[in-house]
Amino acid sequence: MKKYISLLLFLIATSLTAQEPIIVKLENRPSSLGIQPAFEVMVPQATQNEAIDLWKKTINPPALFKKTSKMKKVKDEWLVNNVLVDEIAPFPLDVITQVSTFPGHIYVRIFFQNENGFLGADSTQQTDAAIQFVRDYGVELYRLAVEKELRAEERRLKSFERDLNQLIRKNKSYDRKKEDVEHERETLQEEARYQQEILKSERVVLSENPEAARETAKEELKDTEKDIKKARRAASRFDRKTRKNVQNQKDKVREIEKQRIKVEELQNKLDNIR
Repeated sequence: MKKYISLLLFLIATSLTAQEPIIVKLENRPSSLGIQPAFEVMVPQATQNEAIDLWKKTINPPALFKKTSKMKKVKDEWLVNNVLVDEIAPFPLDVITQVSTFPGHIYVRIFFQNENGFLGADSTQQTDAAIQFVRDYGVELYRLAVEKELRAEERRLKSFERDLNQLIRKNKSYDRKKEDVEHERETLQEEARYQQEILKSERVVLSENPEAARETAKEELKDTEKDIKKARRAASRFDRKTRKNVQNQKDKVREIEKQRIKVEELQNKLDNIR
């Protein structure tokens, strides 16, 4: 049984830390300009909006003394014309981008066109450069997606830690209240003993109206005993709250430890994306 649990934990850890390889494939895909060579990359966890936002910055980074080409969306494609991508070629390119969304991942397809046709139709230096350029983009997109998940899990961890601190403060409050109630109960018990002594003393017998004095003393003693019971119940209530609070703290500590492991695994996953 222990071996099974260890294996299960290992598989969970492996699944959390493992990352998909970012591979660019050159495939003929349909586009608004017909079937053309596309540089296609699958990126886990990323969304369409994240993909396009990063692609805009990648294909057309802002520069102080450089005029940037505007990207526009036409149906299910994002188009940018006459853009110079130094990493790929010394001449301007028209770029068509498509994004297909699936559960847990997206496919980004990019068509590069110059005056002679589409890159990828032949094996050239520009084709190799485009593959590397798209792969670098895919790696960065994957990294951003995992980093987003990591930040969300870090916020969740901090939330758990705040919950634990709140439980600790509550427990201290329960302890103070219980001490106050216990002190009140001890004071009332002293008062009850004093009232019992009065009932037995000559003060009642020798008073002007012994019967009335005795009844008054009895009522006072009864009220004090009621207050003692209330204090005892209050102390028991704070005991129950304290026990429940301690259990909640233990549960929260376990939750925090699991969350810390998850955060560490995601950090390792992020560090190993290349």
